[in-house]
Amino acid sequence: MASFSQGYVFGFATAVCVVCSVAVAGVSMSLRERQDLNKERDLRSSILSALGLPKDGSELQGEEIDAAWEQYVQQRFITPTGAPAGPELDQDGDGDLDAEDLDVAFDSVKGRPGATPPLLGVYVRIEDGALAALAIPMVGNGLWGPLSGYLALDPKGDRVTGATFFAPKETPGLGAEIMEVPFESQWIGKEVVDDAGKIETVRVVKGEAKNLCPEDIEHCVDGVSGATITSRGVDAMVARALAWYDPYLSGL
Repeated sequence: MASFSQGYVFGFATAVCVVCSVAVAGVSMSLRERQDLNKERDLRSSILSALGLPKDGSELQGEEIDAAWEQYVQQRFITPTGAPAGPELDQDGDGDLDAEDLDVAFDSVKGRPGATPPLLGVYVRIEDGALAALAIPMVGNGLWGPLSGYLALDPKGDRVTGATFFAPKETPGLGAEIMEVPFESQWIGKEVVDDAGKIETVRVVKGEAKNLCPEDIEHCVDGVSGATITSRGVDAMVARALAWYDPYLSGL
């Protein structure tokens, strides 16, 4: 049996590790574009769903998502006063306004209760040249990590037409239930204005809304049983988003 010096063995093992590392890195680089595309399509699919698209309730895949997005959805940027935002509010220094700027703006108010981001964004659904629905992004905190979502409203900005929530770190079967149809669907038809036309949030109550707020059922939804902290996180997240977008929605 041939014997090899320790130096040879070490050198051979190092060479194998380097070759494997380069191969893995190459595969990762080649897949990154596809991964970024899939991530973007997942985001767009969620926003389309909140905006009620497709109308037949079917699930879009791949290029169908891109086509629906290009046909129906526009992203607009606004100031905290509700006015259209200009390039002077660029947050990441690349000279224009895009989704990354919105992420930076939202990150800037983390841990600052009552603060409003310097830049806001809204997704609008356009049909026959007219506003058919709009969706506002939301960010918050649950039990184990961040929460986010989109609340879609009618053209007047006073009634919910759809909602999508994300809770990637919440407990499956408990807090993660906010991402399921039974929780999301009950938001449809809820009102975000009071009788005087002022913004009023939709509350997430602990228990059944029909029993806990029968006189105000249009402003209440059921919380998730066994997920009190996550439900409170959703409640706070929705209230904060509506406060941020109040000037814009009131202008509708």
